[in-house]
Amino acid sequence: MFELIREDLAAQTNGGSAARRLKLLVTSHSFHLLLLVRFGHWIDANIPVIGGALRLIVEYVIRIVYGSDISCRAVIGGGFNIMHGHDIVIGSAVVIGRNCKIFNGVTLGNKDTESTAVRQPSLANGVVIGTGAKILGQITIGDYAKIGANSVVTKDIPANSVWAGVPAKEIKKN
Repeated sequence: MFELIREDLAAQTNGGSAARRLKLLVTSHSFHLLLLVRFGHWIDANIPVIGGALRLIVEYVIRIVYGSDISCRAVIGGGFNIMHGHDIVIGSAVVIGRNCKIFNGVTLGNKDTESTAVRQPSLANGVVIGTGAKILGQITIGDYAKIGANSVVTKDIPANSVWAGVPAKEIKKN
């Protein structure tokens, strides 16, 4: 857990000075949100019997304090950067790779509201998701892809491309 937190801290400070890291640790609500998510995930994985109940309490605190619905069961790689920790939804089956960045208002969740099946997206490494974007269904976003603000993505996105719109369409290949 601590190695992931170090990577998250490095991603948010861009390798800045010790003073910058300390300021982030003390004042950044987005980093505090991420610490709660990491702590909830650790509790769920490492404390037998009551770990699940404690995780639910952490998720409740996240909902109340940050206005975000982030499951601590989501698998989130190191170097994760939440730019503004409000109105974010991350489902329990979401997988997020290393060094990804998301902005406020992002939803990573189910596409089908009629089914009880959990079908949620996977993000590869280095993905950036703009403000208000919705990534829905059991899809894969490729390495270093970028999703524009307020886009709605319901199909796989290839690596190294930029997508935007409703529904999202490819606007640039790298």
